[in-house]
Amino acid sequence: MISWLQNNLQKHFRFVFIILLAGVIVAFVFTIGAGPGIGDGRNRSTNLSYFGNELNTEAERQEFFNAAFYSALLQFGSAQINQDQLNQYAFNRGAALHLADLHNVPGPTGEQLSEHIQELGMFLGADGQFSAEAYTSFRDQTRASGQISEGALSEIIADDYRVNRVYETLSQPGFVLESEVLDELVADQTKWTINVATFDFENFKPEIDTAEEKLETFFAANSFRYTSPTRRVISYIEFKALDFIEILVVDEKDLKNYFARNASKYTKTVAAEPTEPTKGEPEVPAEPTTEPASFEEAKSQVTSDYKLEQAQSIAQAKAEELALAFVEADNASGTDSLDRDRIEALIETKGYESRQTTAFARNETPIGLNWSQNLVALSYQLSEGQIYSQPVVEGESTFVLYLQDENPEFVPHFNTARNRVIEDYSQEEFRRLKTVHGEELAAALKATSDEDAFKAKAENKGLVVAEFADFTRREPAEGLDTSLLYAITDLNEGDVSDASIREENGTIIHVSMKEVPEVSSDADEYESRMAQLKANYERYAVAQYISKLSNAELIRSGLASAN
Repeated sequence: MISWLQNNLQKHFRFVFIILLAGVIVAFVFTIGAGPGIGDGRNRSTNLSYFGNELNTEAERQEFFNAAFYSALLQFGSAQINQDQLNQYAFNRGAALHLADLHNVPGPTGEQLSEHIQELGMFLGADGQFSAEAYTSFRDQTRASGQISEGALSEIIADDYRVNRVYETLSQPGFVLESEVLDELVADQTKWTINVATFDFENFKPEIDTAEEKLETFFAANSFRYTSPTRRVISYIEFKALDFIEILVVDEKDLKNYFARNASKYTKTVAAEPTEPTKGEPEVPAEPTTEPASFEEAKSQVTSDYKLEQAQSIAQAKAEELALAFVEADNASGTDSLDRDRIEALIETKGYESRQTTAFARNETPIGLNWSQNLVALSYQLSEGQIYSQPVVEGESTFVLYLQDENPEFVPHFNTARNRVIEDYSQEEFRRLKTVHGEELAAALKATSDEDAFKAKAENKGLVVAEFADFTRREPAEGLDTSLLYAITDLNEGDVSDASIREENGTIIHVSMKEVPEVSSDADEYESRMAQLKANYERYAVAQYISKLSNAELIRSGLASAN
């Protein structure tokens, strides 16, 4: 997959792909609010904004990440990326769009949009060219799924066009030395013949000494592996919208006003009129159509939706009232923060009931609760100086949290972790012994005098030897593992490489022939190779800039930690 994307990048200058692989990694902590409290002057805003993208509600977050998902799908022809990559892609894309807005980068004209669409990976055929069939198929599937509107897709495509323009504008020719270009030309054109001796580890079963002293030494040096993380117990008051629905009395006028504001949500399916088939043609049933529903036709659903909306407003108001009571008591107390006893007394006075979670770590969900990462992260923003939160909306409920207890991180006793220590130590020692085994084989083969002696000794030790003749980096030999092309770069004719160790096997290489060409700046390929190196340098530099910009905004907005 990655190889295919890299090829596409070279052919179509897909700047956005660089963003996906850019290397500034941030500690991602997605949460509601940088700190709890309501309007008490303590800098406790819960407004999460990333370059103008509001991310406070589930709907806002879903819209932000869905746009990135479909952008990746369109750009690369696949969205087979993990969640961390999608997060990185989404935020870097947002940073690039911020630059586009800042510098008034215009959207595409009709002609520019058409050209941009024809370069998208989703619409490329097997020959790497635009496929009208692929485009039509994607459009039809999107319409049928109903997961995203054509208007939203068009906006995503237009935004990606602007992102590409940002990259093109920021890109400046990289500085490349003449010697670097010549080195690349030499590396491309050097002709090789090598013998690759492969040894596997299928039957490599060394005896591993798990003496207690060795295990305890390993445990002491790697105690971080076994540290039990900080775990918190959180008390919470949940205001459920469903608890207020039954007390609501709705007026017909309010329902009609709600329907008028949300008429597009309500549709009906209408059966198509039957038509006479053309003589001699098979009868094809007419497809039903979707039409707007009238108020009377949708009244039951309108009533349900309206009551839920009103109930959610009541739940939020109740939560805000309680949180405000916390703030007022906190400000009047003359102390840094309310203690738990006073908070619980206020809760009881208001007639509410708090519940407690099980102890959970930052990367865990309380047992028995379907809490999102937002609530978990907010739980870990509470502190002894500020133990209660602002109201936070999750689904159809609104929560107010306060810190009940915290179990600090600790390193368990060796005996408690002993089984894990044995497993980890054995794996580490096995990897070390594989390397030692490879080094011993390489040392023995380096002592050979020529190609025949190398082959004979390798085969005598149970290695399988394969010859690959007369190839270059640009035109590798059939069947040759291309990663070896870079392992031999610094070897000379007659040299034997160090052992290269992998999970299942290892390799040792003997260079039988190495023909280094004479190249100069007058070579036909010199200018094109220099341009390619400059482009690589400039794309990398821009990608790093975008990633750093994104990282700084994530930290500023409280969406990421600084370490």
